[in-house]
Amino acid sequence: MERLDWGPVTPEGANLKKNEFIHVYNHDLSSTEKVDRTIRFITGRLLHYDLHLPPDPIHIIKIDARGQQIDDSTDQRIEQEIKAKYSRPEALFITIIK
Repeated sequence: MERLDWGPVTPEGANLKKNEFIHVYNHDLSSTEKVDRTIRFITGRLLHYDLHLPPDPIHIIKIDARGQQIDDSTDQRIEQEIKAKYSRPEALFITIIK
């Protein structure tokens, strides 16, 4: 994967004692293409975070989908694909907020 220069990371929140970092995304999930883009974006961001955060971080991902009509199968697909593409799926906790 091409390395992007996104600069330093700023999680929305952190619990340094537990090595947990919260990341919030608010993306348009109205089509398959937009869901695919969100999956690629979040996966890329996770790889970038891991270069800048303490070793072996736990990522708590919140995807704000309020006001969007997405079904449970889309929720499951997003979570499954991100975890499948990330090297440490056990360190991911993904919640889709509706």
